Amino acid sequence: MWAYGRSVSNQVEISKPETPSKKKQRHTHPLTPRRFPARSDMSSKRTFKIAMPEGLDTHDTSPPPLPSWLKGFLVTSKAPSDVRRAGLEVTNILGEFFFKLAYDDVDVPASMVKPGSTEVPYDTAEAILVPGSPGTVFVALRPDECTVDPVFLAAAIVEEADKVGAEGWTKTAHTQRIIPVEAVAPEMEYLTLAKKIVDTHFPAPRVTGDPVTFAVRYEEHSPSVHLRGTEVCKNIADLVTDPSYKVDLEHLMRTILVIVAGGSVMMSVVEGYDKLHRFHIHSKTYTA
Repeated sequence: MWAYGRSVSNQVEISKPETPSKKKQRHTHPLTPRRFPARSDMSSKRTFKIAMPEGLDTHDTSPPPLPSWLKGFLVTSKAPSDVRRAGLEVTNILGEFFFKLAYDDVDVPASMVKPGSTEVPYDTAEAILVPGSPGTVFVALRPDECTVDPVFLAAAIVEEADKVGAEGWTKTAHTQRIIPVEAVAPEMEYLTLAKKIVDTHFPAPRVTGDPVTFAVRYEEHSPSVHLRGTEVCKNIADLVTDPSYKVDLEHLMRTILVIVAGGSVMMSVVEGYDKLHRFHIHSKTYTA
């Protein structure tokens, strides 16, 4: 009964940094420029500067995981050669003045993970190449301690695109999906990460009422280790022990997203996953 989907991203060529650093760095370099170039300025030969940890290669056969303090979005592109453009498109949307005003202001607690507690809005969004997964880009919200909910922001982008319509929405012409990520961990530590996610979103005991239905969705993007999807889904679902929550693949209210990219596992909990087109973004060239 366990939901299991598998998607493997296509490969793209990415050049190594010229001078690998001898020291480990906690922060990657910020993405510049902030303005995405006009379509007329783009060519297949243009180089886009997207940060990645120095000394690493996205084609590494044993890639290190992304830092565990990151939160944000795993971004995929319609064409494998456009993954950098897709990352820049998403960072540009998140950096727009009116978008931040609507969804990032501390006076709008709906965008915060814990309304009423210490609220830290995000200042910038930074695109980072995912080691071992050349077909994806991770767009991190900065600062790392921001309390903004990535699910809320990703849903806002999808809904805004829907309102404009596929023909008129051009902000993400190269972006296929913006998958929200609440937390990151090494791939083989998925159960430890899942326990934290479950404790946050499935508290027990729950107030009486109709059972809250849920399912676990698993997908892969150039994984370092091919996990058994059905086993992963079952192990995570078994962590939800309160009887007021029930697995239901047909009429689910919540979806626990489990995404493996390179050596990292990423998770979030979403309501209305299918209504949000599984975070596919509309554009002139895409229809759900």
